[in-house]
Amino acid sequence: MSEGIMQANQSNSQQMLTAGGTKRTTSFTPLDGLNQTSLPSENKQSANSAKEHDQKRTKVKHNGTNKARQVRKRNADETVLDAVEILLQRIWRSSHEGASISEPPKEFGWVAGDMQSEAAFCRAPPVPAKLAGDDVSKCEFEAYIHELTERGHGIATLEDLEDLNKLVSGGGRPWIFVVPFVLKGEKVKIRTVRHEWGYTQSDLLTVLDAAPSRIEAPCQYFGKCSGCQLQHIRYQDQLVFKREMVERAFINANPIFAKLNIATVSQSPLPYGYRTKLTPHFDIQKSIPPEQVAIGFNIVGQRRVLDIEDCIIGTDAVRQGAVKVRQETKAKMVEYKRGATLLVRETNVSPNDPNGDVVGVPAAELVKDFILDPKSWVTDVVEDKKFRFPASSFFQNNASILPSFTGYVRDELQKWGRQIAALRGSGELKYLIDAYCGSGLFGIACHSGFEKVMGIEISNESISCANNNARMNGVNNCDFILGDATKIFEKVETSADHTAVIIDPPRKGSSPEFLDQLVAYGPRVIVYIACGVPAQAQDINYMFSQGALVIDGQKASDTTSVPASVYRIVSIQPFDLFPQTYHVENIVILVRED
Repeated sequence: MSEGIMQANQSNSQQMLTAGGTKRTTSFTPLDGLNQTSLPSENKQSANSAKEHDQKRTKVKHNGTNKARQVRKRNADETVLDAVEILLQRIWRSSHEGASISEPPKEFGWVAGDMQSEAAFCRAPPVPAKLAGDDVSKCEFEAYIHELTERGHGIATLEDLEDLNKLVSGGGRPWIFVVPFVLKGEKVKIRTVRHEWGYTQSDLLTVLDAAPSRIEAPCQYFGKCSGCQLQHIRYQDQLVFKREMVERAFINANPIFAKLNIATVSQSPLPYGYRTKLTPHFDIQKSIPPEQVAIGFNIVGQRRVLDIEDCIIGTDAVRQGAVKVRQETKAKMVEYKRGATLLVRETNVSPNDPNGDVVGVPAAELVKDFILDPKSWVTDVVEDKKFRFPASSFFQNNASILPSFTGYVRDELQKWGRQIAALRGSGELKYLIDAYCGSGLFGIACHSGFEKVMGIEISNESISCANNNARMNGVNNCDFILGDATKIFEKVETSADHTAVIIDPPRKGSSPEFLDQLVAYGPRVIVYIACGVPAQAQDINYMFSQGALVIDGQKASDTTSVPASVYRIVSIQPFDLFPQTYHVENIVILVRED
């Protein structure tokens, strides 16, 4: 941020650009949403408050290359700030040819990590007078959408693209409005809701100029229910958005990852009617009569429940189950003293006996049904394999895409096994280790072609399910054992030269300890499956920072460690397991360099 802008921001008299690009002067008091505990006042206090907000965002340095966040669930502030930084840097660099992508322009102050500038900017932001002085929840504006966050929210300013380019190219900063259910390039009317640190949350009132990819959402609850975020976007454009979000996650972890080739997102065969599990819930309040209690999902941005009679992303069986559980629950609502979460899950049953044993029934002959009891057992079918597990436990909830999902992993393992054997003149991959194996999905689906498959999981129940699933499917080369995945390689006796490892950690990602021992063991092939792509990107960056990963022939320049193994990324393939939402699953294949 330039000195002139800094001086203006530190004063109550603001020089601002309106949407038309003309300057005006206004005076205002601190924003409602930034109370005295969050508003820095003087130098020392300003530095401390800025430091607190910096710690909240948990920015850290990895090898001096770029910011990298701690491995955990990212909060809304982080996703907004990342999108703002991408927007402003794109505009700035378009008018400053030759600027390095790894060096954020100093003109952006707090975007570049200058916390004093951030504090000054947020104390006296360049907002219109009525937004500063009036009730923030009553202000309406016309705004322009320039970028989307990884959660699908729009990054808006009061400036159109031309005026925003002028402002940013001159070293200035706009005030940001975050708006749900919008698309890049749209002009919209918004109502402000509350102020956050560096931006204002807003609601969408009207779309004035719609983007070409906007469609009418088929769900009557869309825009109110928090379950889906992308129903207003054509499905093919959802896939483009999700690929961009995967790319953003990796570049955010380290700019060198811009050299990686990320494949087109593999689409779900069913954009709707795919979800095999729903968990509607309700709250009990004394002021609400039992017959009026809402059963459904949270309202967007609130903790109140929206009453939902039908969820169209559920499978036919799940939707039938949801109707039944609503009826049963409402009939006995007077008996509930507190709220509860309900369960509706699709299962596969014998066509002749819905309550009978499915072990001896071919997978192709099973029929769909639903269960409502969390203590019941579910039978799911992936390709020609059957998997049984408790209804309350985790299993992927989009059965329509699972055959291509597991098939991709199996095909990649076989392909790289053949290529490695051809290059080295030795045997193909013989052993497969399935870390975080759960009920055995990947180990069993990929067992063919391996002499031995070993899975590990920390849950006794999951290990029992995995071994039972192997026996039920006639798979004799799988052995699933109880243990901590972070210590799995202490017991591995197979040759790393002939071993592949699948890791599918929780959304928060893996740990440095696990990654260190994985690299120390040095399997030929690593398949990293992730539902939390930002955490996956941070794990990959950790490997790079330790010298265990080569990107386009380049290693981390300042690493002092000498890793036991060095890998290269041969493919990054996202899968859309969650259509109509911002979530995406991602598979990274790494092959050891020799």
